Amino acid sequence: MIKFFRKIRYNLMETGKTTKYFKYAVGEIVLVMIGILLALQVNNGNQNRIENNEEKEVIAKLHTDFKENKGALKKYMIRNRQEMDALNLLINLAGASKDQLSKHNLDSLLYESLSANDIAFADNTLKNVMQSGKLNLIKDDSITQLLYQWNALGEIRKERFYRLERWANEEFVPYLLNKISFREMDAQIKLKWTGKSKLKPDYYIVFNELAFENHLDNMLWYHHQVKERCEETNVLIDKIIEATKP
Repeated sequence: MIKFFRKIRYNLMETGKTTKYFKYAVGEIVLVMIGILLALQVNNGNQNRIENNEEKEVIAKLHTDFKENKGALKKYMIRNRQEMDALNLLINLAGASKDQLSKHNLDSLLYESLSANDIAFADNTLKNVMQSGKLNLIKDDSITQLLYQWNALGEIRKERFYRLERWANEEFVPYLLNKISFREMDAQIKLKWTGKSKLKPDYYIVFNELAFENHLDNMLWYHHQVKERCEETNVLIDKIIEATKP
């Protein structure tokens, strides 16, 4: 084909048909430009198909991840409610008589109130999308806005978790160290070294200290803050699951 065009061009130049040659040259340029435009269009079409497939894959993975997150959050919220129930019972026993205290398994309640707990969210897909700059693959602005909200709420939630954990480990547990038997408290999970202690103190004294009631109150306050953030998270997860439906 190239040889054919060259031959025509050569013949026009040889015969001195300059006007026709220029017309031909212009036509040849137009044909080349059309060819380039068609090639670009095909290339853009292929690129769009690749990006559309990537977008569908990312959205499908996000949908799966957030359905997992829904289950993980539900388990955490159940556990958090159990801890709050134990704390509520303990704070209502503050100032109680020995007879009232004897009706409850205080070691079990204390163990329930101090159980370490955290949420392990499935976030690999979202992290990869954010770090690789592929968030712009998602053309639905409502989805991207929800994902930004997820990250923002996640930072607030982490801060609430940190405050609760810090108060429990750095304030409440040290306060209890010389007041209760951790050995008997940990007997709830039946580890080798746990069981009856010969050094068990008088819990009546503990439950009649104002500081004990104040520690419980602060624990409940931080748990309440975590609970509110979890409820907001649950609503947001539902929105993301709905928005990323296949």
